[in-house]
Amino acid sequence: MNEKIEMVLPNGMVLISEPYGDPDYPGMQISLKGTYPDDTNETLCFVEYNKDKPSGKELCICVYTSDQDDYVYYASYNDQKTTAE
Repeated sequence: MNEKIEMVLPNGMVLISEPYGDPDYPGMQISLKGTYPDDTNETLCFVEYNKDKPSGKELCICVYTSDQDDYVYYASYNDQKTTAE
């Protein structure tokens, strides 16, 4: 199953979920459809299997913000949990 899934939000924005098929780092990416001036999608976050992480910490999460080109958070899903504010 390598399908893109699109979800229209109540305000008309469209989320796209799509698989990331790299055999070494497979995962899923979530983007906003056509938000940049040239109509390209804007990546919001992704989840991947990172084979370079220690055993039990391979599942990783990456998050972006609209005001930065680089990610603002990347960590193993199984790192110590903290409460979001």
